[in-house]
Amino acid sequence: MIPIGDDNSLRRGPAPVTWILIAINAAVFIFLQGFGSNENATLALAAFPSEIAAGRRLLTILTSQFTHAGFGHIIGNMLFLAIFGDNVECRIGRIKYLALYLISGTLGMLLQTFAAVMVGGAVAEVPMVGASAAISGVLAAYLVLFPGNRVTVLLFNFIPTALSAWIVIGFWFILQLSGMFAGITAGGTAYLAHIGGFISAWIWSRRYKTIEAERLRQERLERLRRGDSGGVRWWVIDD
Repeated sequence: MIPIGDDNSLRRGPAPVTWILIAINAAVFIFLQGFGSNENATLALAAFPSEIAAGRRLLTILTSQFTHAGFGHIIGNMLFLAIFGDNVECRIGRIKYLALYLISGTLGMLLQTFAAVMVGGAVAEVPMVGASAAISGVLAAYLVLFPGNRVTVLLFNFIPTALSAWIVIGFWFILQLSGMFAGITAGGTAYLAHIGGFISAWIWSRRYKTIEAERLRQERLERLRRGDSGGVRWWVIDD
């Protein structure tokens, strides 16, 4: 299932951070990686589990999140970010959204690093690149904050179909679990990084939603105390 759109009826205004992130990823791929052809630049930006565990080149935990292995890799990631990121950004705000993105990506990378070092050998030397861990966090936040949304996907890669966000993102998450059980670097994919980013953002988003609901309840009670409700002032008349 390839997502091509979603319900934006609840989106509140523009989402500049999402488009800035997409622009940065594209700029790194085009100008630094030479459209993916500059292997030396790609490896310089990539994160190696063995190096991270040894405390070397720690900045690559960040740079690797803006680096991609090829056209298919970056196009798929940016498609997911464009579809799901705008709603989340408009809901939680630009600063929280950027923090969610970067922290989810970092925690996902660290989980993959930990697992790779535990396995050891050649696995710990496999470089990690891609925004997938960060975007996994965006998917988790989207599912928590917009569980009733419908996402349009190309079913069987050619039939446009609107499905529940639970089905689309749930199916994606099952694929990550299946890949993880096949091996932490099965097919060259860091599935644990995706899962780590998703779970960390899920936990935070659940907490955020609870706080948001309480804030809205308090604001409603305050409006009622003032005699306001939904922009309408209610006049209380005593007979």
